Amino acid sequence: MRFLAIAGLGGAFVALALFGHLSPALADPVGLVQRVHNTAYGTPPQAARVPKHKRDGVEFQELIETAKDSAVEIGFVDGSTMTVGAEAAINIDNFVFDQDAATGEAVLTLTRGAFRWVTGVMPADGMRIETPTATITIRGTNVKVGVRANGDTLLGLDDGEVGIVSKGKGDPVTLTAGKGARVTPDGIEVIDEVLAVADAVVDDGWLNALGVEFNRDREKSSESGGGSQQ
Repeated sequence: MRFLAIAGLGGAFVALALFGHLSPALADPVGLVQRVHNTAYGTPPQAARVPKHKRDGVEFQELIETAKDSAVEIGFVDGSTMTVGAEAAINIDNFVFDQDAATGEAVLTLTRGAFRWVTGVMPADGMRIETPTATITIRGTNVKVGVRANGDTLLGLDDGEVGIVSKGKGDPVTLTAGKGARVTPDGIEVIDEVLAVADAVVDDGWLNALGVEFNRDREKSSESGGGSQQ
């Protein structure tokens, strides 16, 4: 049985023995789906696109996608958490973590939509996010990243520090907590506030954005005798 470290309340990490529930076909998961709202999909390497459900594993090099008005939250083996908003596509290009040696490296590519990344115990500078216009290096961070339809990148940094390199013009930038950035082919614009990325779940948090809706769904489900969705 494999174990997944997931961030708990107060920043503590707990090992959840949930990997015994995974499909036998999933040989070496790097993460676990914690919550799903409406519809999310995963496309593992050399495999078909399938819907993702709570407690499903997530593979190395898997493409994660969400539909309209949907979201998915994934916990990774180092305790990092990724909350993906609606109409997003993100590929897990690389994710390696050795708890005993405290080493690791991860690379994610966001091509559309938005997500929030809360770092676990992945070493500083071990996590990188690629977008059409930027390369973002994570250094112990709670950050929102969004990609607009034209490929521009938006960042809102609530905590920690990130390094940003434009794939167009301009010098690299170190972004600190409480600031935002817009990255276009013309370079990086730093803004003295945490930018919104135009997705309620990513901007406001899962419970703030969906809690009322979930409660309403549960009440309707109870009245009709059905099960609730999560």
